[in-house]
Amino acid sequence: MNFLLPIIAHLLGDFILQSTAMATKKRDQIKYFLWHCLIYAVLLILALIWFGPVNNMIFAVLIIVLSHLSIDYSRTRLLQYYAAKQPDLAKTDFFLFVADQFLHILIILACGFYLTETSGLGESVLGRISVDLTGPELYNGAVLILLYILCLSPAAIFIKKILILFHFQNQEDTNELIKSGYLIGVLERLITLTLWLNGQLGAIGFVLAAKSLARFSQLNDRDFAEKYLVGTLLSIVIALGCITLGNALLIIR
Repeated sequence: MNFLLPIIAHLLGDFILQSTAMATKKRDQIKYFLWHCLIYAVLLILALIWFGPVNNMIFAVLIIVLSHLSIDYSRTRLLQYYAAKQPDLAKTDFFLFVADQFLHILIILACGFYLTETSGLGESVLGRISVDLTGPELYNGAVLILLYILCLSPAAIFIKKILILFHFQNQEDTNELIKSGYLIGVLERLITLTLWLNGQLGAIGFVLAAKSLARFSQLNDRDFAEKYLVGTLLSIVIALGCITLGNALLIIR
């Protein structure tokens, strides 16, 4: 839990609660950058307040928040630097995005090793809810929350950046087709994950068939068909990756 909760907080702060508008504005306006960091810090405190020792918890929060601020700021400055030199930033943006997230998660995991105890608040809360829920049930619940969050905007943004990298989509594309594709992809991953949890993963074929049927008339367009196929396969690969992660993390009783 000392690893799961801060990672969930990171995903919420860096993806779910950070809109595209805020992500764009924080590159040029310091107030949006600081607002993002404040939201991130609050979420992180809520995630780590259950763990101790207290000094280690405070130190972990400071390290993670300050490193997050530094990494995000460095990524923004690097993008601005390369924008003046490169007409196409797709490759640079993709690799900076991957490096950015890798460093964030690595620092969170490193700090988690120092939170080896449950805080007084954590003991009190666990004592109140343990009548109905056991430790493994709470842990499994956190794992499921993590998996479902990964299937939302984190996966969608990753897929979008790959599509842009291979020129299937432009960075500026915001039309209704793109928005509907985003929603369909999210639903596809959520349904796949839910089918797995219910032992019905074989039914994913019906989901893919329904998706193809809805886009049938557009598949005659070669460019759209290629983008559709790549996007769909990436979405399924991510969903299967989440399932693999779930199999590794969930405690089966």
